[in-house]
Amino acid sequence: MQFSFRYLRKHRREVSNILKDLKLQVNTKTTRLNINAGNIWNSALKGFRQRNFSPTNTIEIKFTNCKNRSKTDTPAASKHRFFQLLLLHLQNSSLFEGSSAKNLSLDFQAVKENLYFEAGKMIAVSLVHGGPSPGFFSKTLFNCLVYGPENVKPALEDVADVDVAQTIKMIKYANSLSSLQSTIHDYYEFLAAAGCLRPVTALCDKHMLVNDILIHHVIKRIISPLESFRQGLKTLGVLEKMQMHPDVFSSILCYKPERLSAEIICDLFTIHSSSDVNKVKGADFWMAYLQDVESGESVVTLEDILLFVTGSFSIPPIGFDPEPTIKFLHIRYPIGNRLINCLELPITNTYEQFKDKMEFTIRNTLSVERE
Repeated sequence: MQFSFRYLRKHRREVSNILKDLKLQVNTKTTRLNINAGNIWNSALKGFRQRNFSPTNTIEIKFTNCKNRSKTDTPAASKHRFFQLLLLHLQNSSLFEGSSAKNLSLDFQAVKENLYFEAGKMIAVSLVHGGPSPGFFSKTLFNCLVYGPENVKPALEDVADVDVAQTIKMIKYANSLSSLQSTIHDYYEFLAAAGCLRPVTALCDKHMLVNDILIHHVIKRIISPLESFRQGLKTLGVLEKMQMHPDVFSSILCYKPERLSAEIICDLFTIHSSSDVNKVKGADFWMAYLQDVESGESVVTLEDILLFVTGSFSIPPIGFDPEPTIKFLHIRYPIGNRLINCLELPITNTYEQFKDKMEFTIRNTLSVERE
């Protein structure tokens, strides 16, 4: 689904404001999580379950295997990186099923260990503490969370199990009463186990049958994981806000963030300058440079620029704290001050000089960090 930039910008601002309100619950007391990036799930689970962990405490991330953590990382960048790794793990874990738009799966061991609750809690904490959003919920999963499972009508694309999907298709596309009855006979055990056996006396009865199977497989089967997951998402009041603002939250929970553009980056930064002349000229060079980067006429990417200034290569739904700024100064080369998300830019006579300094500094800084 494609959103217009204006629509996205409006939703981004709304989400950011809602999450900032929720973040007012977070106090200055710090809880440190020791995280092994190579074993992200177990170390995150251990951290979230430690006795002194509270979602309302400030979270500090210490990566124990330092080679995965650049020495220039700020606390905010380390935290964003941690939540990024954690949500990526969750997306590909046994708790979810489906390709890109995912529903909850039924993992009995995970139910036993209360992992669906922990997953919901981790997502809620990520959103409020400046991490990314998952962006992989199916519309059906989102609607179950927001409107309640009893009010949701699942679709065939929600079925990840190939055999079950095939069974539903056989019933759905049966073109005569005899072929429908024959299919029901072939899948009698499956239908009985699912509690979906019903008398079929006309071909049109297949629609009710398909609906019953979908509701059983996509919703009733996973009702226990769903309830645990919902309880976890109640952490810090996130689920309540989702229910109050469904359109706004579906844009970050069901869709990956749009690719960075020159316009998005330009919109992100506020420009400060000691002189109006320097500000106008510098702002022109800055915009021209972003256009060059966006069109591929540069050795760096827009993500590189964001990383250089903030330590993150994507914009978290809550936004950056403090909000990114630009200053034009009499300096030789650009400086990315990640502690305050400030990009200090040199005042130059020509655009070529400006671009050369940007390319040289950003490329060299990031390549040293990646070593």
